[in-house]
Amino acid sequence: MPDEPICQAILEKMGSPLISTSVKCPKENEWLLDPVVIADIYGPEGLDFVVDGGVRVADPSTVVDITVIPPKLIRQGKGPKLHWMVAED
Repeated sequence: MPDEPICQAILEKMGSPLISTSVKCPKENEWLLDPVVIADIYGPEGLDFVVDGGVRVADPSTVVDITVIPPKLIRQGKGPKLHWMVAED
């Protein structure tokens, strides 16, 4: 979960796990940053909620595939690369 004040406040109030994700435009390979645009595109598909904290620009998260042995680093992001991660070819 991002170390970001809005996310941390939601987690504190909920008191339970939360899943979040980055959002790419379905027709283009660009990240969606505006919460209003995200809600307009994905709202009809069943979003639980969108928090309008304004346009947010953040470093991407690190993604690791742990369904394989050894785990594979899929995307290097803000999180550190640890010694047990193997870079994807």
